[in-house]
Amino acid sequence: MDPIESTENGIENSTASSDEDLYICDQDSVASSVDSTAEEMFLNGLDPVLDWPSFDIYTPEEDCDSEANIQQRKRSRLSSTSSTGGDGVSTERWRSSDETDVELLQPDFTPVQVPGPKFLPHKCSSPLQFFQLLFPKIMMQSIVGHTNVYGTKCKDVGERWRYISLKDLKSYIGFVIYTGLLKCSLLTEYWRESHYFSPSFPAQVMSYETFVTIAKTLHFSNTKEDEQNYSKKGTAAYERLGKILPPYQLIREACKTYFHPFQNITIDERIVAPQPRTGLNAMGNKSTDRGYKLFALTDCTCGYTWDFFIYEGKLRASQNEGLSYESVMALVDENMLGSGYKLFVDKFYTSPTLFRDLLGKNIYACGPVLPSRKGFPKILVNRLSKNAPRGTMRWIRDDNLLFVEWKDSQEVQMCSTFHKAYEGDTVQRKVKGDAHRTLVEVPIPAVVLDYNRLVEFQWSSFD
Repeated sequence: MDPIESTENGIENSTASSDEDLYICDQDSVASSVDSTAEEMFLNGLDPVLDWPSFDIYTPEEDCDSEANIQQRKRSRLSSTSSTGGDGVSTERWRSSDETDVELLQPDFTPVQVPGPKFLPHKCSSPLQFFQLLFPKIMMQSIVGHTNVYGTKCKDVGERWRYISLKDLKSYIGFVIYTGLLKCSLLTEYWRESHYFSPSFPAQVMSYETFVTIAKTLHFSNTKEDEQNYSKKGTAAYERLGKILPPYQLIREACKTYFHPFQNITIDERIVAPQPRTGLNAMGNKSTDRGYKLFALTDCTCGYTWDFFIYEGKLRASQNEGLSYESVMALVDENMLGSGYKLFVDKFYTSPTLFRDLLGKNIYACGPVLPSRKGFPKILVNRLSKNAPRGTMRWIRDDNLLFVEWKDSQEVQMCSTFHKAYEGDTVQRKVKGDAHRTLVEVPIPAVVLDYNRLVEFQWSSFD
């Protein structure tokens, strides 16, 4: 759905200004409605481009009750189950677990660097030393300088600005970390002097007034460059991340410098609590469990974040392949990583188009897939039935792309470019018997087994 771009042909250029204003208002209303729907889909784990409901959707001009349109829709439904799909997916039939799949060659893992920690100083062992790898002294000094310049211009700090030092900044960051460990309902509670509750640490670090002053004036960028960037607002040259760009770029570079991922990698999302004075849109309104979204590429072995970027909103999202596609392609850099990597993603990212394009980079991928996603096989011949017993599976292959349906407590759909349909693996599940449930061994596809092991390991690593 795109906003209307032109008026009807019968309307002349001499239309009254009031009519033009009404048209622009209608145009904005359509765009706002589309954007809000897309945002809601995004929050629910759907890609507005790949998962946008397009089946049986008609234009307002269509007579939905006309016989011609009814017959056209029937033909459309039948064509989706024909022997050859328009998106190139093989549509002969779904196969069962007792039918043999092709043997696949395992990926040749060739990383650019030896996986693991890199270039660490010999005496880097304490948490502070690791923190300084990501926040080096030169960056901290730059933040101090920019904050002092901004503080002299800020009207919210009183009559005279007191210049902060590098020690003040370190104390401020340390206190912010401390507030994440000890939760208080009010900021002033940290400096409270009471017989029942009186934390000693905050008052030893800095006063309440100093902390609030730094919080109001903390600045990461050059104020003159901020003014120049602000003058470009509303144009393509405007940098929405301008005020955090210097440390943002340095931290991303440091993440890739001091570690190289092992073969199994994943991409997930992180939510950062929303803060004022930014030009970015928060995910959700004022909900405490939503904020600014970050997309991160992490190592499955240890959970290390190798690279990440901040989602800048719908204005920067492409309408061609979708945000899920672009997020993966932006983070998976085969020139920096190497080839033969195995990428595990969730259903928000999985799509046939993405997986095929990743193969062009010699990056293999697997993950759960929505049956409504574009490119998923639409045929019904021998498809998994809703009342199928646990352990029943169906699969279909389109060259290097494998689609699997498996019945567990619910139906599971998976897609992979490096798995065989069935390797003979089993898993224990409780099934209904005559009198009670019994524990039995049921077949499980290799792609489901691998993915579940990865998810279990990731959760256990954060416990």
